[in-house]
Amino acid sequence: MMKMKSITCLIAVLLCVRTAASDSSVICELKDVPGNSNDWIILKEMPLGCWTNFTRGDDEREVHILNLLYTNDLQMFFSLNVTAANPSVLIIRSTATETIRVLLQENPAVKIIVTNGTSIQFLGSISQSHPTEVVPSADGDSELLKWAVDKYGGVTSFTTARDPSGISFTGMTGKLFQRPSICELQPETPAEKHFIKLDLFESSNELQSCYMKHPGEQLHVINIPDDVKIRHVSVHLPSKSKLFLRGPPNTEWKINASLDVKFVSNNPIIIDSLRISPKEKGISDDPRDIRQKVMSYYNTSISSYSEIRLNVSHIQLWFRNNTSSSGPAEVERTTPAPTSSSADPFEMLLFSSPDFRSPLDSCSKVQSDKRVYAEISHPGIDGIPFSIRVSRCWVQSMPVVRNISLKEESCFNDCPNKLRFSFEMLQDLPSSSWDLECAVQLCFAKGLKKLCTKETQVKRNWQVMPYIPNASPCFEFGLSAVLGIAFGGFLIGVLLTGALWFIKIRTGHPVALGMRSTAAELSVLSLSGCPCGLTKRQPVPTHPSPSEDSSANASIGSTQSTPTSSMA
Repeated sequence: MMKMKSITCLIAVLLCVRTAASDSSVICELKDVPGNSNDWIILKEMPLGCWTNFTRGDDEREVHILNLLYTNDLQMFFSLNVTAANPSVLIIRSTATETIRVLLQENPAVKIIVTNGTSIQFLGSISQSHPTEVVPSADGDSELLKWAVDKYGGVTSFTTARDPSGISFTGMTGKLFQRPSICELQPETPAEKHFIKLDLFESSNELQSCYMKHPGEQLHVINIPDDVKIRHVSVHLPSKSKLFLRGPPNTEWKINASLDVKFVSNNPIIIDSLRISPKEKGISDDPRDIRQKVMSYYNTSISSYSEIRLNVSHIQLWFRNNTSSSGPAEVERTTPAPTSSSADPFEMLLFSSPDFRSPLDSCSKVQSDKRVYAEISHPGIDGIPFSIRVSRCWVQSMPVVRNISLKEESCFNDCPNKLRFSFEMLQDLPSSSWDLECAVQLCFAKGLKKLCTKETQVKRNWQVMPYIPNASPCFEFGLSAVLGIAFGGFLIGVLLTGALWFIKIRTGHPVALGMRSTAAELSVLSLSGCPCGLTKRQPVPTHPSPSEDSSANASIGSTQSTPTSSMA
C-alpha cells in the first residue's frame, strides 16, 4: 500500500513538472529582443508630438517643447546639445519627482526655460542658471501646449522623450515648409523630425518574441498582457499574412496592409478606414488559452509569437518577410546624419608615445608593430566630475572587423580616458586604411550609484604599414651616429700620434705601427657603420718595396746623424 502511494506521488510530480515546462514554452521559447528590433519584428514607440513651420514674428525664433518621461530613476541623466540649433526658445517639462541632471552644451541663441515643478541641474553650462516659468494648470500635454501658444503665439515642435540618454538639435530646416502652421498633438515616431536626434534608453524586456520559419503563409500571434497600458497599435506587415491579435480591453488595432490579410482579435480593428468589431472577446492573456484559440481558427503552423510590455499608449509594429532579413523601406527611415560636432561630442586623438604630447595627424602612417596611444575626451566635461567608460574597441576595414585588446593608462575621473593598443593582429591583412572605433559612455556619480549615458561610438581613421624585418644583419646609423664614430676615430688617431711621439722622444727609437693602414681601417669603420661595409682588403706586405725602403733608410739615417754630430 505504501509502495503504491509512492508511485502515485511520483507520477503526480512528473505531471506537474511536465505541465510547468509546457506552460513556459506553450507556443515557443520567448527571447528578449534587444533594441526592440530583429530580423522578423520591429517595435516602435509613438509618443504624442507635433512640429510646424512656426517662427516668432518679432525675432524669428522657433519655440520647442521637450516633454521628458521617466520610468527608471537610475536613468535620470542625459546630454543635451543645442550648439547647432536655430535661434529658439526651448521649454523643458518633466513629471519626475527627482532632480534630472543634464550635461548641457549650450548655444547663446537658444533660451532654455524650465517649467515649475520640474527639477533640473544643468552641468557644463556657461551661465549655470536658467529661468523657471510658472505654467498654470499645465499638468497635461494639451495644457502645456496651449500655454506655450498663448505666450509665444505658436509652437514649432512638441517632442516627448521617454528615458532619454542624449538629445541633439541639428538646426535643419529643409522640410519645415511642408509642415502645418498649427501644432496639433498626434502619435509620431522620432525619426519624422529632421531637426532633432533622440537617443533613448531601451528596456530589455519590452518586447519578447520567437520565430519559426516555415514555407507558406505567415501566421503572427501578438499578445499584450492586461497590465500594459497600450491602447493603440499600428501594424505593418507583408501581404498574404494571417494575424491573431490579443490585447487588453479598449485596445484598438490598425492594420496597414492589403485586404488579403486574415485576422482574428478580441479588440476592434481598423483596416482601410473600415472599423471591424472583434470576433472573439473572451481571450485571456494566458499563452495556453491563446494557443487553443489560434488552433481553432487557423489550421497551420505559427510563424511568430510575441509579447509586448511597452507601457505607452501608442505603438507601431512592423513584421518583416521571412524570406529576407531586410525590412520594408519605411522601417529604415532615419534622421539624416547631423554634423559630427552636434551628434558625436566625443573626440579621439591618436599619439605615438605614452606622454600624449604630439598627436598623429590623419596623414600619419603607423607600423603594425608599434604601439598606438589614444585619448578619448568630451568637450563638455571640463571641470565636472564625469568619467568616460570605454567598454570595448575594434578596428574595421570593410569587410574585415577585428576586436582588439586595450589597456587603460592611469587617469583621474575628471580627465580624458587614455588607452594604448597593439595592432600586430593586422600584420597579415591586405588593407592599409583602418577605422579605430570604441564604444564609450559618459558617467556621473550619484551617491553610491553611477549614472551613465547610452553607449555611443567614437571613431578615428588611420593608415597602417605592415612591419617588415630587415633581412640585412647590418645596423643602420643616422647622421649623428656617423659623426660620432668619425670624431672618435679622429680622437684615437690624435692620441696614438701623441703616444708615438712621446715614445720617440724618450727612447730615441722610432716605432713603426703601420699608421696608414690603421688610419685607413679606422676611416672605413667610421664611415661604413658596420663590418658589412668593409670591402675585402688585400693583405699588407711585410717587407716594403725597394723605393719605400731606401727612402725610409735615408730618412732614418739623416735623423740619427744629427744628435751624433752635435755630441761631437
